[in-house]
Amino acid sequence: GWLHSTKVTGVLCFGFDGTLIWGKPIFPGSWNSGEMSRPLKHCLADPDQTIECGCYATESAFPVSDSGRMRIITPLKGDLERASPECRGGLLAMGAAITSIRQAAEWGMGCIPKCYRRLLLPLPYNPEKRARLIRNCDHLYNLRVRTTGISQIRTVFAQFVVSLPDNLHVRR
Repeated sequence: GWLHSTKVTGVLCFGFDGTLIWGKPIFPGSWNSGEMSRPLKHCLADPDQTIECGCYATESAFPVSDSGRMRIITPLKGDLERASPECRGGLLAMGAAITSIRQAAEWGMGCIPKCYRRLLLPLPYNPEKRARLIRNCDHLYNLRVRTTGISQIRTVFAQFVVSLPDNLHVRR
């Protein structure tokens, strides 16, 4: 079990081009992913760091505060019955689109350990070495996506991507 080796999970945010734009590792014994993603939620709520009128698809368990209510979208959780009949078709279509986006992100998350098999082995106990290894794998993943163009997220959603202004940068 996790008592005898060092394993890590995490909260990851992928850009529309398939690159990893934000990540926070979660180690055994740390807070849940909702608490650990608080810095990400602050970034998403800041209009200087995000695309105007953009929204972000997350899993249904992701906590959404008032500041992120219109920016963070989650799949339906069985709330369809409470919606008016004329809205149900649109809600079903939106729920299917969010699920599709989430599936591509799940494939994206699986790409990092598949590309770098070292992440499938127990990680170093030393927190600095462990953080450096994870950070290096994240950077190498982004380098791979940018140089080869291979990314499930990019493949699925490239047809919907519009060009962004050159001055738009995502901060980590």
